[in-house]
Amino acid sequence: MTIMIKPDTKLSEIKNTFKHAYPFLKMEFFSRSHAWQESSSFADILSDNLSAEEASRNKIISGFIEINFWQKTGVVESIFKNKFDLFVQVYRKHNDHWIQTSGTDELTLEQQNEAGRNATEDSLHGHLKSIESEKDI
Repeated sequence: MTIMIKPDTKLSEIKNTFKHAYPFLKMEFFSRSHAWQESSSFADILSDNLSAEEASRNKIISGFIEINFWQKTGVVESIFKNKFDLFVQVYRKHNDHWIQTSGTDELTLEQQNEAGRNATEDSLHGHLKSIESEKDI
C-alpha cells in the first residue's frame, strides 16, 4: 500500500487508507514521540481533522510512504516519524476494544492483523484468547 501525504492531507485520510488495508488494525497520531515497544498516552492523541502539516512539528513536503504486510509494526511507526515527523501508534482490535501494539512492535502488520481477526472471531464465538498481555487504553 502506498500512502500519499501532502501538507493538507487530513490525518483521517491516512487512517482510513491504512484501515482499509488492515481491517483489524488502526493507527492514531500523537503530539509526542514514543520509543520502541513503548505505549503512547491517550491524552496526546491528535484530532483526525488536523492536516499532516498541522500535526507535524516541521513543514511537510509532499511524499509517499510505502507500507507492506511484512513490515514490523515498530518499523512502520518509525517511517512516519523519520519521513514526516508524524508520531503514529498502531492499535489492534481485541474483542470489542482497541489495544496499542507497543508490546508487539516486532510483529509484522500481517501478524498483527491476523491476531486481531482471531481475537475478534474468538470473542464472537465465546472463546476469549490473547496472544500476550498488552496495555489497554
